[in-house]
Formats: sequence, C-alpha cells, structure tokens
Amino acid sequence: MNLSTLYLNAKNAIAQDKAAKIGVDKKAASFMLMLALAFVAVMPELAMAAPWDSAATNVLAIFTGGLTRTLAIIAVIACGIAAIAGKLSWDWAIKIIVGIVLIFGAAAIVDYVIAAAS
Repeated sequence: MNLSTLYLNAKNAIAQDKAAKIGVDKKAASFMLMLALAFVAVMPELAMAAPWDSAATNVLAIFTGGLTRTLAIIAVIACGIAAIAGKLSWDWAIKIIVGIVLIFGAAAIVDYVIAAAS
C-alpha cells in the first residue's frame, strides 16, 4: 500500500464515522424533544398555563391600538391630499383602504367565519 491509498482509506473512514455520528445526534435530539413533550403533557399546570394567550393579546393590541389607528387616519388624510392635488394613484389608495379594513375588521371577519362554520 502506498501513502495515497492509506490517506484515502482514512478519509473514507472519517467520513463514515462523521455520518454515523450525525445520525446518532438526530436520533438523540428527536428523543429529547419527545421526552420534553411528554414531560409537559404529564404536568397539567404547565400544559394549562397558556402563556401564549397574553402574548397574542398584546400583539392584537399593538395592531389595533391607538398608534395604528392614528397611522391609518394619517394614511387616509394623505390619500385625500393626493386626490386634491391630482396625484392620487388609485392603486395605492385601494391598497391602503383595504389594508385598514382588514386590520381593524379582522376580529369581526374571524368571528363571522367561525359563526358560519358552526
């Protein structure tokens, strides 16, 4: 055997060992995830804590709060000023109005869909 053959054999062995370790790491990670999920499911005080409810409510308050309302009013005023100046792009005006309707009417739209589905 020459030196290059030994090098290639060692390189192949290292690559196979690395691939085997990656497979073991994936199996260990999936096992740890399943173990954590089982742990949360067994502990009802953790499962019922619902920390996401308050976070989602805060995000909803940000999107429908006073600052967003003020920005929407300014956007409509800007559309009015552009219309007076004859520079209104109806494409942008429609996008702005539809966006405002979707942002502030989202709760009503979702409630309507839920009521229609049940």
